Amino acid sequence: MKNKGKGKYRFEKEYAKTKGPYWTLKPGKRLIYFESLLKKGSKILDLGCGTGRVSLYLASKGHNVTAMDIAKTGIAKLDNYAKKEKLKIKTFVEDLEKYKIKEDYDAIVGLFSIHFLPKRKVYRLIKNMKNKTREKGYNFIGIFRKGKGNKNKYCFGNGELSQMYHDWDIVSYKEFSKEERHGNGPLHTHDISSLISQKK
Repeated sequence: MKNKGKGKYRFEKEYAKTKGPYWTLKPGKRLIYFESLLKKGSKILDLGCGTGRVSLYLASKGHNVTAMDIAKTGIAKLDNYAKKEKLKIKTFVEDLEKYKIKEDYDAIVGLFSIHFLPKRKVYRLIKNMKNKTREKGYNFIGIFRKGKGNKNKYCFGNGELSQMYHDWDIVSYKEFSKEERHGNGPLHTHDISSLISQKK
């Protein structure tokens, strides 16, 4: 069995030792804006859902949400929050590096999970996401770019994420730096790219 305390498996340990959500459950402005674009009752896939911030918010707005993550502890917390809020969310545990999207969706979300993959698999996953998004559907992606604090497997370059969607309508694309803290960890800075795009 692979070491679940390192690399893509490290959040299994982080989620387990953190009381409550490791990531906040409060929806940010970008997520609220993204949801406002969706048609009622959209079928949505949340890739690398963590403890469920995105999935819980979208489900609370009446969307049909499926959420996956490699961390069983993250999925367990999401399931518990959904039960308390009486929300229906389909969840499953899977390794994003090996996962292939098989169904079609109105929207696919990948917030701060894709950069844990090696470059070849990042590009393969993005292609899969685009192919499995319905016409006029959306992709919402957040990644870390190259920077001092980025130790992820793949570091996106400036403008790289938006270029991957050159054949879609770019609804909103931003590059910025953000100071944040996760769980009980230290305050740190990430260089971020955030993309909301619509399939033509």
